[in-house]
Amino acid sequence: MVSLVLLLVIVAILGVGVAVGLARRKRNPFTNPRFVNQCEQRMRALEASLGWRFVAEDQGFQERVPQIGRMLEADRSRVKFQLVGHWRGVPVLAVEVVLRADNMVTSEYRTYSVVVVPRPMPGPWVLISPRNDSVWGLFEQFVATGDPAFDARYEVRRKNPAFATALLGSGLPQALLQDPRANGVAIAFDEHNLAAAVPGPMLQAPLGHLADLLLDVASRVPWQALPRG
Repeated sequence: MVSLVLLLVIVAILGVGVAVGLARRKRNPFTNPRFVNQCEQRMRALEASLGWRFVAEDQGFQERVPQIGRMLEADRSRVKFQLVGHWRGVPVLAVEVVLRADNMVTSEYRTYSVVVVPRPMPGPWVLISPRNDSVWGLFEQFVATGDPAFDARYEVRRKNPAFATALLGSGLPQALLQDPRANGVAIAFDEHNLAAAVPGPMLQAPLGHLADLLLDVASRVPWQALPRG
């Protein structure tokens, strides 16, 4: 009798283990062949629409935009996907990254899509980010530009006040306020590259619009007239 009871208990424990395993399997979409197939189809469709291609080799995102790259906290596994190609004749890199939600010690992370293009002329770092996006709070205290409409929507962080003042005095704030592509987008002027970042996975991000936005910003900035140091 005792043996029978023990056998029933063991069977019950094994049954619970199997049920938990199946539940976890259902919660993880990447164990579902149908989901994986749909994801791959969407990736191929994105490649076809942009003329870019997904690559597995490390494309050096952290080195291209080191200020944003340090938000990965030296963890390259937080670069989830990479697309490379050309847009309007300019080389472009797009990545999906996972960033900590704010500058506090927290276990909350968010997925971002970032597009990177070469900066026409090297220079100091400036970050223009949406005021309501706490991810960018990792960086130095932001400064007001004196434009009430712009300051209500964006925060500006910079290392070289003279460069930032000249950059913002070139009409860039007004251009961003009037451009619907810039809504919710963080724009980084890193030393050698420009980057645009938005919340959300790559398959849902307007990558082409972000690339266009960066190239239009690059074309309107009077680089030669800005301070170099």
